[in-house]
Amino acid sequence: MSSQANPIDNVTAKVIACLFILICLAIGAVGLILPIIPGLLFLAIAGIVAAKHSPALERVLRRNRTMSGYLDSTDGFLALTLPKKIQFGALLCLKMLIDAVAYVVSLVAKLVSREGISTSRQR
Repeated sequence: MSSQANPIDNVTAKVIACLFILICLAIGAVGLILPIIPGLLFLAIAGIVAAKHSPALERVLRRNRTMSGYLDSTDGFLALTLPKKIQFGALLCLKMLIDAVAYVVSLVAKLVSREGISTSRQR
């Protein structure tokens, strides 16, 4: 009797996850073109959700230190209540956005320091 309910819930969950992944991919693609929308954030969210449904994708994403940390933090997500899921999702998105800004700032700092070195060598 419980085997009847699980496949329906499983299929429903997979359909909802697929729709969510497609929406995130679409927003992410638009975000890569328009600077107003953080495209990489939505692509990362799509990757995390897809990794929960695809072991092969999860293995690939776990090779990246940052994505591995995000995947580890999402363990136990399904056991949360809906308000806690929403809160966790919002906080994870905020963390991803802060990490992305920190990464860009570090890249710019490296670029500026290299420019300073090459400018001082030319003198």
